[in-house]
Amino acid sequence: MLNAVSTIFRNFLYGYLPYLVIFLMSLYMPADTDLGWHLKYGEYFSKTGHFLSENILSLEMPGYRWPNISWLTDYITYSIYHQAGFLGLAIAGALITTLIFFFLERAFRLSFWEKAFIFSLVFYIEEPLLNVSFRGQLLSTLSTAILIYILSRFQQGRKKFIFWALPLFLLWANTHGGFLIGLSILTIFYFLRQFKLFFSKDLKAFKADLIYLPVIVLSFAVTLINPHGMEIYREVIRHFGNPYQKYIVEWVPLPPFSSLWWLLIFWGIFLIFNIRMIIDKKKFSQCFEWIVIAAVFYFLAHWMRRYAWTMYLVSVPVIITYFRSIKPALNSFMGKAIPLMILGGMYLYTVMYHIPKQRLNFMNWDRFCADFIKCSPASAEFLKENKLPGKFLSNYNWGGWLIWNYPEIKPSIDGRMHLWRDEKGYSAFAKYYFLEQNVEDIEKTDYEVVYMSSEKPLYDKMLELVVAGKWKTVY
Repeated sequence: MLNAVSTIFRNFLYGYLPYLVIFLMSLYMPADTDLGWHLKYGEYFSKTGHFLSENILSLEMPGYRWPNISWLTDYITYSIYHQAGFLGLAIAGALITTLIFFFLERAFRLSFWEKAFIFSLVFYIEEPLLNVSFRGQLLSTLSTAILIYILSRFQQGRKKFIFWALPLFLLWANTHGGFLIGLSILTIFYFLRQFKLFFSKDLKAFKADLIYLPVIVLSFAVTLINPHGMEIYREVIRHFGNPYQKYIVEWVPLPPFSSLWWLLIFWGIFLIFNIRMIIDKKKFSQCFEWIVIAAVFYFLAHWMRRYAWTMYLVSVPVIITYFRSIKPALNSFMGKAIPLMILGGMYLYTVMYHIPKQRLNFMNWDRFCADFIKCSPASAEFLKENKLPGKFLSNYNWGGWLIWNYPEIKPSIDGRMHLWRDEKGYSAFAKYYFLEQNVEDIEKTDYEVVYMSSEKPLYDKMLELVVAGKWKTVY
Protein backbone atom coordinates (compact mmCIF):
# COMPACT_ATOMS: atom_id res chain seq x y z
CA MET A 1 0.00 0.00 0.00
CA LEU A 2 2.76 2.42 0.97
CA ASN A 3 4.64 1.56 -2.20
CA ALA A 4 1.55 2.35 -4.28
CA VAL A 5 1.05 5.70 -2.53
CA SER A 6 4.75 6.48 -2.95
CA THR A 7 4.56 5.67 -6.67
CA ILE A 8 1.50 7.88 -7.17
CA PHE A 9 3.14 10.75 -5.29
CA ARG A 10 6.37 10.38 -7.27
CA ASN A 11 4.49 10.28 -10.58
CA PHE A 12 2.61 13.41 -9.57
CA LEU A 13 5.80 15.28 -8.67
CA TYR A 14 7.75 14.34 -11.77
CA GLY A 15 4.89 14.13 -14.26
CA TYR A 16 2.24 16.65 -13.26
CA LEU A 17 3.75 19.22 -10.89
CA PRO A 18 5.38 21.26 -13.70
CA TYR A 19 2.04 21.53 -15.51
CA LEU A 20 0.12 22.34 -12.34
CA VAL A 21 2.55 25.18 -11.62
CA ILE A 22 2.25 26.55 -15.17
CA PHE A 23 -1.55 26.33 -15.05
CA LEU A 24 -1.81 28.18 -11.73
CA MET A 25 0.72 30.82 -12.79
CA SER A 26 -1.26 31.36 -16.01
CA LEU A 27 -4.47 32.33 -14.23
CA TYR A 28 -4.90 36.00 -15.11
CA MET A 29 -7.91 38.21 -15.45
CA PRO A 30 -8.55 38.69 -19.19
CA ALA A 31 -7.01 42.04 -20.11
CA ASP A 32 -7.38 42.30 -23.88
CA THR A 33 -8.53 45.85 -24.64
CA ASP A 34 -10.30 44.47 -27.74
CA LEU A 35 -12.32 41.90 -25.79
CA GLY A 36 -15.61 43.75 -26.27
CA TRP A 37 -15.67 43.74 -30.05
CA HIS A 38 -14.43 40.13 -30.17
CA LEU A 39 -17.43 39.20 -28.02
CA LYS A 40 -19.78 41.17 -30.27
CA TYR A 41 -18.46 39.42 -33.40
CA GLY A 42 -18.81 36.05 -31.70
CA GLU A 43 -22.33 36.88 -30.54
CA TYR A 44 -23.33 38.00 -34.04
CA PHE A 45 -22.18 34.72 -35.58
CA SER A 46 -23.71 32.66 -32.77
CA LYS A 47 -27.13 34.29 -33.13
CA THR A 48 -27.34 34.77 -36.90
CA GLY A 49 -25.09 32.07 -38.33
CA HIS A 50 -23.56 34.71 -40.60
CA PHE A 51 -20.16 36.37 -40.61
CA LEU A 52 -20.07 40.09 -39.88
CA SER A 53 -18.11 41.45 -42.83
CA GLU A 54 -19.13 45.12 -42.84
CA ASN A 55 -18.46 47.73 -40.20
CA ILE A 56 -21.74 48.38 -38.39
CA LEU A 57 -20.21 48.91 -34.95
CA SER A 58 -18.42 52.27 -35.16
CA LEU A 59 -19.18 55.71 -36.55
CA GLU A 60 -16.07 56.10 -38.68
CA MET A 61 -15.78 54.20 -41.97
CA PRO A 62 -19.32 52.76 -41.87
CA GLY A 63 -19.82 49.82 -44.22
CA TYR A 64 -16.08 49.17 -44.55
CA ARG A 65 -15.61 45.53 -45.56
CA TRP A 66 -13.11 43.76 -43.33
CA PRO A 67 -12.16 40.07 -43.52
CA ASN A 68 -12.10 39.12 -39.85
CA ILE A 69 -9.47 36.36 -39.78
CA SER A 70 -10.16 35.60 -36.11
CA TRP A 71 -13.86 34.73 -36.56
CA LEU A 72 -13.42 31.30 -34.95
CA THR A 73 -11.55 32.79 -31.99
CA ASP A 74 -14.37 35.31 -31.57
CA TYR A 75 -16.97 32.54 -31.58
CA ILE A 76 -15.00 30.51 -29.02
CA THR A 77 -14.46 33.61 -26.87
CA TYR A 78 -18.16 34.46 -26.89
CA SER A 79 -19.18 30.85 -26.18
CA ILE A 80 -16.88 30.64 -23.15
CA TYR A 81 -17.87 34.08 -21.86
CA HIS A 82 -21.58 33.38 -22.38
CA GLN A 83 -21.35 30.23 -20.25
CA ALA A 84 -18.73 31.16 -17.65
CA GLY A 85 -17.91 34.88 -17.87
CA PHE A 86 -14.47 36.27 -17.08
CA LEU A 87 -13.59 33.24 -14.94
CA GLY A 88 -14.20 30.93 -17.89
CA LEU A 89 -11.90 33.00 -20.09
CA ALA A 90 -9.23 33.06 -17.36
CA ILE A 91 -9.34 29.26 -17.02
CA ALA A 92 -9.32 28.84 -20.82
CA GLY A 93 -6.26 31.09 -21.04
CA ALA A 94 -4.47 29.03 -18.39
CA LEU A 95 -5.34 25.77 -20.17
CA ILE A 96 -4.04 27.09 -23.51
CA THR A 97 -0.80 28.22 -21.85
CA THR A 98 -0.39 24.80 -20.21
CA LEU A 99 -0.87 23.13 -23.59
CA ILE A 100 1.88 25.34 -25.05
CA PHE A 101 4.33 23.94 -22.51
CA PHE A 102 2.96 20.41 -22.94
CA PHE A 103 3.76 20.42 -26.67
CA LEU A 104 7.20 21.90 -26.04
CA GLU A 105 7.90 19.11 -23.57
CA ARG A 106 6.64 16.44 -25.96
CA ALA A 107 8.63 17.91 -28.85
CA PHE A 108 11.98 17.60 -27.10
CA ARG A 109 11.26 14.92 -24.48
CA LEU A 110 12.31 17.11 -21.59
CA SER A 111 13.45 15.48 -18.40
CA PHE A 112 12.21 16.66 -14.99
CA TRP A 113 15.40 18.70 -14.65
CA GLU A 114 14.93 20.34 -18.06
CA LYS A 115 11.25 21.06 -17.45
CA ALA A 116 12.02 22.88 -14.21
CA PHE A 117 14.54 25.20 -15.86
CA ILE A 118 13.01 25.63 -19.31
CA PHE A 119 9.39 25.98 -18.16
CA SER A 120 10.31 28.67 -15.64
CA LEU A 121 12.57 30.51 -18.10
CA VAL A 122 10.15 30.43 -21.04
CA PHE A 123 7.22 31.44 -18.84
CA TYR A 124 9.17 34.42 -17.53
CA ILE A 125 10.15 35.73 -20.96
CA GLU A 126 6.72 35.07 -22.49
CA GLU A 127 4.85 36.58 -19.51
CA PRO A 128 4.00 39.90 -21.25
CA LEU A 129 2.08 37.83 -23.81
CA LEU A 130 0.61 35.31 -21.37
CA ASN A 131 -0.68 37.80 -18.80
CA VAL A 132 -3.35 39.12 -21.18
CA SER A 133 -4.99 35.67 -20.88
CA PHE A 134 -7.29 34.17 -23.51
CA ARG A 135 -7.17 35.82 -26.94
CA GLY A 136 -6.28 35.04 -30.54
CA GLN A 137 -2.57 35.68 -30.11
CA LEU A 138 -2.43 33.07 -27.33
CA LEU A 139 -4.13 30.51 -29.58
CA SER A 140 -1.62 31.40 -32.30
CA THR A 141 1.23 30.78 -29.84
CA LEU A 142 -0.27 27.36 -29.07
CA SER A 143 -0.38 26.66 -32.82
CA THR A 144 3.32 27.58 -33.02
CA ALA A 145 4.10 25.13 -30.20
CA ILE A 146 2.13 22.38 -31.98
CA LEU A 147 4.01 23.11 -35.21
CA ILE A 148 7.33 22.85 -33.35
CA TYR A 149 6.16 19.47 -32.02
CA ILE A 150 5.21 18.27 -35.53
CA LEU A 151 8.53 19.38 -37.04
CA SER A 152 10.58 17.87 -34.21
CA ARG A 153 8.83 14.54 -34.72
CA PHE A 154 9.51 14.78 -38.45
CA GLN A 155 13.16 15.53 -37.71
CA GLN A 156 13.35 12.54 -35.36
CA GLY A 157 12.22 10.17 -38.11
CA ARG A 158 8.46 10.18 -37.54
CA LYS A 159 7.94 11.50 -41.06
CA LYS A 160 4.18 11.08 -41.28
CA PHE A 161 3.70 13.52 -38.41
CA ILE A 162 4.09 16.32 -40.94
CA PHE A 163 0.62 15.52 -42.29
CA TRP A 164 -0.78 16.95 -39.04
CA ALA A 165 0.29 20.35 -40.41
CA LEU A 166 -2.77 20.30 -42.68
CA PRO A 167 -5.51 20.33 -39.99
CA LEU A 168 -3.31 22.63 -37.90
CA PHE A 169 -3.17 25.31 -40.60
CA LEU A 170 -6.84 24.86 -41.43
CA LEU A 171 -7.70 25.85 -37.85
CA TRP A 172 -4.91 28.41 -37.51
CA ALA A 173 -6.04 30.40 -40.57
CA ASN A 174 -9.49 30.75 -39.00
CA THR A 175 -8.29 31.83 -35.57
CA HIS A 176 -5.44 34.33 -36.03
CA GLY A 177 -3.36 36.04 -38.70
CA GLY A 178 -0.23 34.53 -37.15
CA PHE A 179 -0.79 31.51 -39.41
CA LEU A 180 1.48 33.24 -41.93
CA ILE A 181 4.36 33.10 -39.44
CA GLY A 182 3.62 29.40 -39.03
CA LEU A 183 3.74 28.85 -42.78
CA SER A 184 7.08 30.66 -42.85
CA ILE A 185 8.49 28.38 -40.13
CA LEU A 186 7.22 25.25 -41.90
CA THR A 187 8.62 26.32 -45.28
CA ILE A 188 11.99 27.47 -43.94
CA PHE A 189 12.39 24.28 -41.89
CA TYR A 190 11.62 21.98 -44.82
CA PHE A 191 13.90 23.70 -47.33
CA LEU A 192 16.73 24.09 -44.81
CA ARG A 193 16.51 20.36 -44.16
CA GLN A 194 16.59 19.57 -47.87
CA PHE A 195 19.52 21.98 -48.31
CA LYS A 196 21.39 20.22 -45.49
CA LEU A 197 20.74 16.75 -46.89
CA PHE A 198 21.76 17.76 -50.41
CA PHE A 199 25.05 19.39 -49.43
CA SER A 200 25.92 16.60 -47.00
CA LYS A 201 25.49 14.26 -49.98
CA ASP A 202 22.77 12.27 -48.21
CA LEU A 203 20.89 11.98 -51.49
CA LYS A 204 18.85 8.99 -50.37
CA ALA A 205 17.30 10.97 -47.50
CA PHE A 206 16.99 14.03 -49.76
CA LYS A 207 14.94 12.09 -52.32
CA ALA A 208 12.90 10.35 -49.62
CA ASP A 209 11.87 13.70 -48.10
CA LEU A 210 10.87 15.16 -51.48
CA ILE A 211 7.60 13.25 -51.25
CA TYR A 212 6.60 15.55 -48.38
CA LEU A 213 6.92 18.71 -50.48
CA PRO A 214 3.20 18.53 -51.42
CA VAL A 215 2.38 18.81 -47.70
CA ILE A 216 4.04 22.22 -47.67
CA VAL A 217 2.05 23.31 -50.72
CA LEU A 218 -1.19 21.89 -49.31
CA SER A 219 -0.58 23.69 -46.01
CA PHE A 220 -0.81 26.96 -47.93
CA ALA A 221 -3.86 25.69 -49.81
CA VAL A 222 -5.88 24.67 -46.74
CA THR A 223 -5.59 28.18 -45.30
CA LEU A 224 -7.89 29.29 -48.14
CA ILE A 225 -10.68 27.24 -46.55
CA ASN A 226 -12.10 30.17 -44.60
CA PRO A 227 -15.04 32.57 -44.97
CA HIS A 228 -12.94 35.14 -46.83
CA GLY A 229 -10.74 33.04 -49.14
CA MET A 230 -7.75 34.87 -50.61
CA GLU A 231 -8.81 38.07 -48.87
CA ILE A 232 -7.10 36.93 -45.65
CA TYR A 233 -3.74 37.09 -47.45
CA ARG A 234 -4.53 40.56 -48.74
CA GLU A 235 -5.41 41.59 -45.20
CA VAL A 236 -2.12 40.24 -43.83
CA ILE A 237 -0.17 41.92 -46.65
CA ARG A 238 -1.86 45.23 -45.79
CA HIS A 239 -0.09 45.08 -42.43
CA PHE A 240 3.31 45.24 -44.11
CA GLY A 241 4.40 48.66 -45.20
CA ASN A 242 1.37 50.30 -43.61
CA PRO A 243 2.55 53.74 -42.41
CA TYR A 244 0.34 53.59 -39.33
CA GLN A 245 2.04 50.52 -37.87
CA LYS A 246 4.48 52.78 -36.05
CA TYR A 247 1.67 53.97 -33.79
CA ILE A 248 0.76 50.44 -32.60
CA VAL A 249 2.87 48.98 -29.77
CA GLU A 250 3.02 45.41 -31.12
CA TRP A 251 4.27 46.58 -34.51
CA VAL A 252 7.25 48.66 -33.40
CA PRO A 253 10.68 47.70 -32.03
CA LEU A 254 11.24 47.36 -28.31
CA PRO A 255 12.32 50.69 -26.78
CA PRO A 256 16.14 50.68 -26.46
CA PHE A 257 17.37 50.00 -22.92
CA SER A 258 13.90 48.98 -21.70
CA SER A 259 13.67 45.79 -19.62
CA LEU A 260 12.22 43.82 -22.56
CA TRP A 261 14.97 45.15 -24.83
CA TRP A 262 17.69 44.03 -22.40
CA LEU A 263 16.00 40.64 -22.14
CA LEU A 264 16.20 40.32 -25.92
CA ILE A 265 19.89 41.29 -25.89
CA PHE A 266 20.76 38.77 -23.18
CA TRP A 267 18.75 36.10 -25.00
CA GLY A 268 20.85 36.72 -28.10
CA ILE A 269 24.02 36.26 -26.06
CA PHE A 270 22.58 33.07 -24.55
CA LEU A 271 21.76 31.77 -28.03
CA ILE A 272 25.32 32.41 -29.22
CA PHE A 273 26.66 30.62 -26.14
CA ASN A 274 24.46 27.59 -26.86
CA ILE A 275 25.36 27.55 -30.56
CA ARG A 276 29.03 27.49 -29.59
CA MET A 277 28.34 24.50 -27.31
CA ILE A 278 26.46 22.76 -30.13
CA ILE A 279 29.42 23.25 -32.46
CA ASP A 280 31.86 21.96 -29.82
CA LYS A 281 29.69 18.86 -29.35
CA LYS A 282 29.66 18.37 -33.14
CA LYS A 283 25.84 18.58 -33.22
CA PHE A 284 25.51 21.60 -35.49
CA SER A 285 24.07 19.55 -38.35
CA GLN A 286 21.50 18.04 -35.99
CA CYS A 287 20.32 21.49 -34.83
CA PHE A 288 20.92 23.36 -38.10
CA GLU A 289 17.28 24.07 -38.98
CA TRP A 290 16.36 25.39 -35.53
CA ILE A 291 19.51 27.52 -35.27
CA VAL A 292 18.75 29.29 -38.55
CA ILE A 293 15.05 29.76 -37.73
CA ALA A 294 15.89 31.12 -34.27
CA ALA A 295 18.43 33.52 -35.81
CA VAL A 296 15.93 34.76 -38.41
CA PHE A 297 13.27 35.46 -35.81
CA TYR A 298 15.81 36.99 -33.44
CA PHE A 299 16.62 39.68 -35.99
CA LEU A 300 12.92 40.12 -36.80
CA ALA A 301 12.28 40.64 -33.07
CA HIS A 302 14.56 43.67 -33.17
CA TRP A 303 12.44 45.03 -36.02
CA MET A 304 9.02 44.32 -34.46
CA ARG A 305 8.41 43.21 -30.89
CA ARG A 306 5.58 40.84 -31.84
CA TYR A 307 8.15 38.46 -33.40
CA ALA A 308 9.94 38.11 -30.06
CA TRP A 309 7.28 35.79 -28.63
CA THR A 310 7.67 33.39 -31.58
CA MET A 311 11.45 33.67 -31.45
CA TYR A 312 11.61 32.57 -27.82
CA LEU A 313 9.62 29.42 -28.64
CA VAL A 314 11.64 28.41 -31.71
CA SER A 315 14.81 28.99 -29.66
CA VAL A 316 13.94 26.24 -27.19
CA PRO A 317 15.61 23.41 -29.21
CA VAL A 318 18.80 25.51 -29.21
CA ILE A 319 18.90 26.61 -25.56
CA ILE A 320 18.16 23.08 -24.33
CA THR A 321 21.84 22.37 -24.96
CA TYR A 322 23.02 24.34 -21.94
CA PHE A 323 20.54 22.83 -19.49
CA ARG A 324 21.35 19.32 -20.66
CA SER A 325 25.05 20.03 -20.24
CA ILE A 326 24.64 20.96 -16.55
CA LYS A 327 22.22 18.16 -15.68
CA PRO A 328 23.54 16.00 -12.79
CA ALA A 329 23.75 12.25 -13.00
CA LEU A 330 20.48 10.38 -13.40
CA ASN A 331 18.66 9.82 -10.07
CA SER A 332 21.23 11.88 -8.16
CA PHE A 333 20.11 13.92 -5.16
CA MET A 334 20.88 17.24 -6.87
CA GLY A 335 19.12 16.12 -10.03
CA LYS A 336 15.91 15.73 -8.04
CA ALA A 337 16.30 18.37 -5.34
CA ILE A 338 17.07 21.40 -7.53
CA PRO A 339 14.06 20.97 -9.88
CA LEU A 340 11.81 20.38 -6.85
CA MET A 341 13.13 23.55 -5.23
CA ILE A 342 12.49 25.57 -8.41
CA LEU A 343 8.99 24.21 -9.00
CA GLY A 344 8.14 24.23 -5.30
CA GLY A 345 9.21 27.87 -5.05
CA MET A 346 7.09 28.75 -8.09
CA TYR A 347 4.12 26.91 -6.59
CA LEU A 348 4.39 28.72 -3.25
CA TYR A 349 4.77 32.08 -4.98
CA THR A 350 1.69 31.35 -7.07
CA VAL A 351 -0.66 30.27 -4.28
CA MET A 352 0.56 32.85 -1.76
CA TYR A 353 0.95 35.90 -4.01
CA HIS A 354 -0.05 35.54 -7.67
CA ILE A 355 -3.54 34.01 -7.36
CA PRO A 356 -4.66 36.26 -4.45
CA LYS A 357 -3.44 39.27 -6.44
CA GLN A 358 -5.56 38.24 -9.44
CA ARG A 359 -8.78 38.29 -7.36
CA LEU A 360 -10.33 35.64 -9.58
CA ASN A 361 -13.60 35.81 -7.61
CA PHE A 362 -13.94 39.51 -8.46
CA MET A 363 -13.73 39.80 -12.23
CA ASN A 364 -16.23 42.04 -13.99
CA TRP A 365 -16.40 44.92 -16.46
CA ASP A 366 -16.06 47.53 -13.72
CA ARG A 367 -12.72 46.05 -12.69
CA PHE A 368 -11.75 45.65 -16.36
CA CYS A 369 -12.35 49.38 -16.74
CA ALA A 370 -10.44 50.36 -13.63
CA ASP A 371 -7.44 48.07 -14.08
CA PHE A 372 -6.82 47.94 -17.82
CA ILE A 373 -8.40 50.65 -19.97
CA LYS A 374 -9.10 53.37 -17.39
CA CYS A 375 -12.68 53.98 -18.48
CA SER A 376 -15.73 55.18 -16.56
CA PRO A 377 -19.00 53.21 -16.53
CA ALA A 378 -20.70 56.20 -14.88
CA SER A 379 -19.75 58.47 -17.77
CA ALA A 380 -21.01 55.89 -20.26
CA GLU A 381 -24.32 55.73 -18.39
CA PHE A 382 -24.52 59.52 -18.66
CA LEU A 383 -24.00 59.36 -22.43
CA LYS A 384 -26.56 56.59 -22.68
CA GLU A 385 -29.19 58.63 -20.87
CA ASN A 386 -28.33 61.97 -22.49
CA LYS A 387 -28.20 61.84 -26.27
CA LEU A 388 -25.71 64.61 -26.94
CA PRO A 389 -26.06 66.18 -30.40
CA GLY A 390 -23.12 66.59 -32.74
CA LYS A 391 -20.31 64.52 -34.18
CA PHE A 392 -18.78 62.17 -31.59
CA LEU A 393 -15.08 61.42 -30.98
CA SER A 394 -14.30 58.63 -28.50
CA ASN A 395 -11.16 57.12 -27.01
CA TYR A 396 -9.66 54.34 -29.17
CA ASN A 397 -9.13 51.83 -26.35
CA TRP A 398 -12.71 52.27 -25.13
CA GLY A 399 -14.19 51.20 -28.46
CA GLY A 400 -14.48 47.49 -27.73
CA TRP A 401 -15.81 48.13 -24.22
CA LEU A 402 -18.53 50.44 -25.57
CA ILE A 403 -19.44 48.05 -28.40
CA TRP A 404 -20.14 45.22 -25.97
CA ASN A 405 -21.49 47.01 -22.89
CA TYR A 406 -23.15 50.08 -24.40
CA PRO A 407 -24.40 49.29 -27.91
CA GLU A 408 -26.48 52.48 -27.72
CA ILE A 409 -23.22 54.48 -27.78
CA LYS A 410 -21.44 53.91 -31.07
CA PRO A 411 -17.71 54.66 -30.66
CA SER A 412 -16.05 56.70 -33.35
CA ILE A 413 -13.23 54.14 -33.59
CA ASP A 414 -12.13 50.85 -32.01
CA GLY A 415 -9.33 48.28 -31.99
CA ARG A 416 -10.28 46.67 -35.31
CA MET A 417 -9.50 49.78 -37.27
CA HIS A 418 -5.83 50.60 -36.72
CA LEU A 419 -4.78 49.49 -40.21
CA TRP A 420 -7.99 50.13 -42.13
CA ARG A 421 -7.67 52.29 -45.24
CA ASP A 422 -10.33 52.79 -47.88
CA GLU A 423 -9.79 52.99 -51.63
CA LYS A 424 -8.93 56.69 -51.29
CA GLY A 425 -6.30 55.97 -48.64
CA TYR A 426 -8.38 57.42 -45.81
CA SER A 427 -7.53 56.07 -42.35
CA ALA A 428 -9.88 56.79 -39.44
CA PHE A 429 -7.14 55.69 -37.06
CA ALA A 430 -4.62 58.19 -38.44
CA LYS A 431 -7.19 60.97 -38.16
CA TYR A 432 -7.96 59.94 -34.58
CA TYR A 433 -4.36 59.43 -33.49
CA PHE A 434 -3.17 62.89 -34.50
CA LEU A 435 -6.13 64.42 -32.67
CA GLU A 436 -5.56 62.26 -29.58
CA GLN A 437 -1.91 63.32 -29.45
CA ASN A 438 -2.92 66.96 -30.03
CA VAL A 439 -0.85 67.10 -33.21
CA GLU A 440 -3.92 68.16 -35.19
CA ASP A 441 -6.14 70.90 -33.77
CA ILE A 442 -9.55 69.63 -32.62
CA GLU A 443 -10.85 73.13 -33.31
CA LYS A 444 -10.29 72.64 -37.03
CA THR A 445 -12.54 69.57 -37.15
CA ASP A 446 -16.31 69.16 -37.09
CA TYR A 447 -16.34 67.13 -33.85
CA GLU A 448 -18.73 68.51 -31.26
CA VAL A 449 -18.57 65.85 -28.53
CA VAL A 450 -15.25 64.49 -27.20
CA TYR A 451 -15.16 61.44 -24.90
CA MET A 452 -11.51 61.04 -23.99
CA SER A 453 -9.21 59.48 -21.39
CA SER A 454 -7.61 61.94 -18.97
CA GLU A 455 -4.25 60.32 -19.82
CA LYS A 456 -4.29 61.59 -23.43
CA PRO A 457 -2.83 64.94 -24.58
CA LEU A 458 -6.18 65.82 -26.17
CA TYR A 459 -7.79 65.80 -22.73
CA ASP A 460 -5.47 68.57 -21.54
CA LYS A 461 -6.21 70.49 -24.73
CA MET A 462 -9.94 70.18 -24.08
CA LEU A 463 -9.49 71.57 -20.55
CA GLU A 464 -7.73 74.60 -22.03
CA LEU A 465 -10.58 75.11 -24.48
CA VAL A 466 -13.10 74.89 -21.65
CA VAL A 467 -11.21 77.57 -19.69
CA ALA A 468 -11.16 79.71 -22.85
CA GLY A 469 -14.93 79.35 -23.11
CA LYS A 470 -14.81 77.59 -26.48
CA TRP A 471 -16.07 74.22 -25.18
CA LYS A 472 -17.95 73.17 -22.08
CA THR A 473 -17.75 70.17 -19.77
CA VAL A 474 -21.04 68.27 -19.51
CA TYR A 475 -19.73 65.42 -17.37
